[in-house]
Amino acid sequence: MMKTILRPVFVLFLALTVVTGLVYPAVVTGIAQAVFSYQANGSLFSRDGRVVGSSLIGQQFDAPRYFWRRLSATTPFAYNARSSGGSNLGPTNPERAFGCVARS
Repeated sequence: MMKTILRPVFVLFLALTVVTGLVYPAVVTGIAQAVFSYQANGSLFSRDGRVVGSSLIGQQFDAPRYFWRRLSATTPFAYNARSSGGSNLGPTNPERAFGCVARS
């Protein structure tokens, strides 16, 4: 009786693992590479033959029709792509203005 219960469970597990873990990601990656290859590869740009960044990091969107994103935590000025890390400091926290957290 245990075999009749466990066999379909394992077959379904393996089938779903293959479909959701291999087939679907391969199809989505293939479509992304075919239709949006620049964006799918990170929208990288070069300077003097060397990759220096992504054109998608540090964009400022001010129009109200765009998704209202989290405030930029890049300092010393907003939307600095060279400092594209986040922080949990609020906009009025004095430690945020210096781009680092003081530890005591």
